[in-house]
Amino acid sequence: MEPCGACQKPVRNADDFCEACGAPIPPEQKKRLKDRYDVANVDFTPHAQRVQGAQKTIGWLSFLFVFSGVALFFMSKSKSEETLRKLGAADPSTPLANAVTGAETVGELRTVLEQEAWRALGLNLFLAVVMLGLWFWSKRAALPAVITALGIYLAVLVGSALYNPASLAQGIIMKVLIIGALIKGVKSALTARRLELAR
Repeated sequence: MEPCGACQKPVRNADDFCEACGAPIPPEQKKRLKDRYDVANVDFTPHAQRVQGAQKTIGWLSFLFVFSGVALFFMSKSKSEETLRKLGAADPSTPLANAVTGAETVGELRTVLEQEAWRALGLNLFLAVVMLGLWFWSKRAALPAVITALGIYLAVLVGSALYNPASLAQGIIMKVLIIGALIKGVKSALTARRLELAR
């Protein structure tokens, strides 16, 4: 944008007259505006493509949370059933030799084991819905949606690592690719916004 020669309000490419005062825009100013627009458009396209890549990554994260939630549900249920079989007919009020988080007796441990698979499924499905919502939001406001998705994904990784440190190394290449795509999306959305304002 450049200021109007008459009123100093901004005029844009393809304007024949100033929207504020109605003064005609001189041909040399129109040419400068068009040249600047063309340069900005060339710079804008690759950033817009990276933003679209980040939007697709958010959509894939939604799918991955559904898939991992279902997989974790069946793995956790299988492991819980095996532990419940080992507990057998033990008296529910019997104290545990080694206390487990949320359980001090055999009965409390049974309850924790029965609920564990459902909790994992519920959490992953909740995260899938959040990412799906962010994917839709990114169509209207890419920058805040991608920043939010990146923050949530990093929080999930940190939370998983605190709960189970071995989970940090699992799927490390995919995690790095997802984080990289989201960071590129944030940078490109910032640059695209700056270029859009310069048009």
